[in-house]
Amino acid sequence: MTDPNFAAAAPAGGAPVSKTKWIVQLVVSVLCLGNIVTLILAILGLVKADTDLETANKYYKWGWIAYVIFLVLWIIGIILYFVFVASVVANSGSYETY
Repeated sequence: MTDPNFAAAAPAGGAPVSKTKWIVQLVVSVLCLGNIVTLILAILGLVKADTDLETANKYYKWGWIAYVIFLVLWIIGIILYFVFVASVVANSGSYETY
């Protein structure tokens, strides 16, 4: 028995939603740097794609924004690490032992 008040899972156009972009975002978030925030937003977008496409697209957009922020912070951290190591190495020979 079908419910006449039941809304179809497909958007108003009737065509099913391609979930490829959320799957790509999911794979990239896991394989590249392991960004947990992007992973969660990709999963939320993937789940919402059938019922609420507008919200799913917002999750997609914010997932990439979070990924870029995480990437920039990661690069800054790596640069600071190398600066720290270089300063330790440069200062290690400046002390005289008696």
